[in-house]
Amino acid sequence: MDYKKILELVIDNIDDGIFVVNKKGEVVFYNESADNQAGVSLNNALNKHILDIFPRLTEKTSTILRVLRTGIPIVGDIQEYYNHNHKKVTILTTSTPLIEDGEVVGVVEIARDMVKYGDFNKKIDKIRKNKGKKISYEKTIYSLNSILGESKEILEVKERIRKIAETNSSVLVSGETGTGKELVVQSIHNCSTRKDKPFIAQNCAAIPVTLLEGILFGTALGSFTGSKDSPGLFELADGGTLFLDEINSMDITLQAKLLRVIQDGYIRRIGDKKTRKVDVRIIVAMNINPIKALEEKKIREDLFYRINVLSIEMPPLRDRREDIRVLTDYFIKEMEAEVGRKTKGLSEDAANFFYNYDWPGNIRELKHVIEHSVIMSEGDKLTLEDMPYLLKDRSSLNEENVKEARCEIVFDKPLKSILNEYEKQVIEKALKEKNYSINDTSRLLNIPRQTLHYKMKNLGISIRKTL
Repeated sequence: MDYKKILELVIDNIDDGIFVVNKKGEVVFYNESADNQAGVSLNNALNKHILDIFPRLTEKTSTILRVLRTGIPIVGDIQEYYNHNHKKVTILTTSTPLIEDGEVVGVVEIARDMVKYGDFNKKIDKIRKNKGKKISYEKTIYSLNSILGESKEILEVKERIRKIAETNSSVLVSGETGTGKELVVQSIHNCSTRKDKPFIAQNCAAIPVTLLEGILFGTALGSFTGSKDSPGLFELADGGTLFLDEINSMDITLQAKLLRVIQDGYIRRIGDKKTRKVDVRIIVAMNINPIKALEEKKIREDLFYRINVLSIEMPPLRDRREDIRVLTDYFIKEMEAEVGRKTKGLSEDAANFFYNYDWPGNIRELKHVIEHSVIMSEGDKLTLEDMPYLLKDRSSLNEENVKEARCEIVFDKPLKSILNEYEKQVIEKALKEKNYSINDTSRLLNIPRQTLHYKMKNLGISIRKTL
């Protein structure tokens, strides 16, 4: 295997630009993405000084030359400049010195084109245009009436929302993907005295820490090349609510700054000496168990206890099965109105399946299954044949199996224990049917392999024991 060719292939097919200069600041290598950023072909750039390629940069503003001079890495720097073709470019860079025998002999810089994050930039621009207006940029479409269900669990959630909405304290909303966390967050905002003020939502996942910090706190003139005085989301949400989703994905260092804002109510833009008072209610959410996030150090302990004063956990659909019919009826009517046709609801076998299925994707999965079924159905009622193909092979959950399982139930334990026993039987039968292949069993049950492993561990199932 030719590892050199493999490395060249990888380098030329990644989106990030890679620049390498020698100790004189002359380019000795860069890849195709760097070519696109610089506006100069590799042949025309080799052996040229970095300032010849980027005519608007200087010894002071070039991160490559600064690292070459100081030998100190620069991580997560945002640069805005005009390239060789006089095209404006914004990049997020990490510049690392190459050191041999204690001497800096060159620099490697990895540059990420910020066009990728155009949605964030557009979002901030739109919010700024609405600054000072009563109508917020983020349109809140959900209220308490949007949270459907009659179960004890969901009624308790609604009652907690009413009580929490009366305060200004920070809130932690947790729950599996698809359980309706955003409905809860918007309901809190719309039930509060802040309902006519801005509501701004920001997902914290997969965003470089430097970029997210600028989005949240804003930037001051000169804090990075080409930067301007620019307010962040905290300032733009002043008087209203800021919703930070997937807070467990936020960099730990940035979490410390968030904690200070929650405690003190002041923010400081990047590169600014001035602090600004903000009146913002913080609501955060995570799609993993909060205690697990704490144990895995995905959230700071001090931040966790600060935001966990008021909390709401959205129950998974499998723990409030009595709400499945209410949700099903609602989504069927919604889809009927959209496609312009009427049905008579679910057939008996489909209704039994819906009630007994585990719904790992929760309400979102239920909605998508109904959407598919209404579109594909040709009869009066929605049947199992109308469901997505991944659900059709559930021989372990067909009508006969459901009836058989019901006959075996003895009501001598709490409901949750009975459901756990039934779930264990289903998984064991699915494992046996698929010759104890984890991959095949997870596909049969339409759940991720990690979820299957988790359930097997919790239910005390091992392949060795099952065999």
